Amino acid sequence: MEKGVLRKEMIRSLRSFDKKEEESKAICETLLSLPLYRDTDTILAFCPLSTEPDISPLFNDDRVLFPFITGKGEMEFGKGKMEKNKLGFFEPKVKERIEYEKAVILVPLLAVDKSLYRLGRGKGFYDRYIKRNKEKLFSIALAFSPSFINSLEVDEWDERMDALIVNGEIEYPQAVSSSGDRI
Repeated sequence: MEKGVLRKEMIRSLRSFDKKEEESKAICETLLSLPLYRDTDTILAFCPLSTEPDISPLFNDDRVLFPFITGKGEMEFGKGKMEKNKLGFFEPKVKERIEYEKAVILVPLLAVDKSLYRLGRGKGFYDRYIKRNKEKLFSIALAFSPSFINSLEVDEWDERMDALIVNGEIEYPQAVSSSGDRI
């Protein structure tokens, strides 16, 4: 199915999904139980939209940074007082990039397939950011159960996730162990 059509279908489906609170709680509990998450120095999070898992219980952690869009149209991560941007999501008001050595990046999505490729909102911010910083990131896609589908149309710029948490269960592609190490 064409990505634009699938985006519209997924948004419609996720808006009416009635187990968001339950599955969001399970996703947060799973994240908190992962040694990889507990032991990392930096967590790159996102302020969820209504169709994305509510991970706000994790925000009181000093390690958490939030995305913002630079004047050059690229995504970076920082912290501080938040404001809503023109794309409709919250980002730090002061757009100052914070450096880190290694991080776990929590990635929102509309759909994700069995190979751990995701369908985002179509602007490519996460794919470009992950591609630029791949050597220092471990990416975890966060999904509600209706977002998990058999397969997606994959383009050359799409980045495969290192792990997926859906309905409280974690999935890894074959190239990653349960400890989060690439094998």
